[in-house]
Amino acid sequence: MNIKPFDELDITDPIMFGLVFSNKDIAQPFIEHLLDIKIDHLETPIPEAVLSYDAEHKGVRYDVFARETNENGETIRSFDLEMQMVDTKELPQRARYYQSVGDGVALSKGDFYTSLREQYIIFLCPKDIFKGGLPAYHFENRAKENTNITLNDLTFKNFYIFSKYEEFADPIVKAYMKYFATQNPDSRETETINKQVSFYKTDTFIRKRYMIYEYDFHERENEIRKEAEAKALEEKKAMAKGFRDDGFPLEAISKRTGFTIDEIKSF
Repeated sequence: MNIKPFDELDITDPIMFGLVFSNKDIAQPFIEHLLDIKIDHLETPIPEAVLSYDAEHKGVRYDVFARETNENGETIRSFDLEMQMVDTKELPQRARYYQSVGDGVALSKGDFYTSLREQYIIFLCPKDIFKGGLPAYHFENRAKENTNITLNDLTFKNFYIFSKYEEFADPIVKAYMKYFATQNPDSRETETINKQVSFYKTDTFIRKRYMIYEYDFHERENEIRKEAEAKALEEKKAMAKGFRDDGFPLEAISKRTGFTIDEIKSF
């Protein structure tokens, strides 16, 4: 994975997507048009939101997490927005886990299951990972015996293939998808997004934050590389020791593994 230079970031980079869509004046109309719903009050969306059950379980990091709440601050619906540029071959399973963690965090000890509210996991992808030729895929649990019967568990997993923007019927949704695909704004909503992208690219605080992120990423890459090299070395030593213990000539082992004879004797 390569990290783009800061000046080359656009809306399809998760860090920029999170920054822009943490603005509820951008996120709310987007969600409303995408899902064809009306939101009464959207809490300020959280970019790079981290949720987890506890320290023993794998947490998740949502690109953007948002909640619709009522006048008492209680959640009515929640939304996870993911800008997913790479098909990692496990997006359906990831969507499943994202939904389960969201439910686990939302439900406090002693709460009734009826406290669970509508939850939408939304992936925005350039490629059709399902290869069905559709611009969007909306998943909910239904009975195999009669698909008119829904489980009504209030969970929805939607995938939008923005490279197929020409095939979206709603002109506003089409403009959003076209912007994700081309970075060319041609609607009031996408002009607002584009201006916000430009604003963040001139923000020195965001630039410094990104530089720290870039540094941390490369440091972590170096750590992973060193760990992999150390593991490979130990495996190579174990192989050499195994050959030695099985009576193979030390010269032959040295030639095959690159270790000196003295090193092979010491293993």
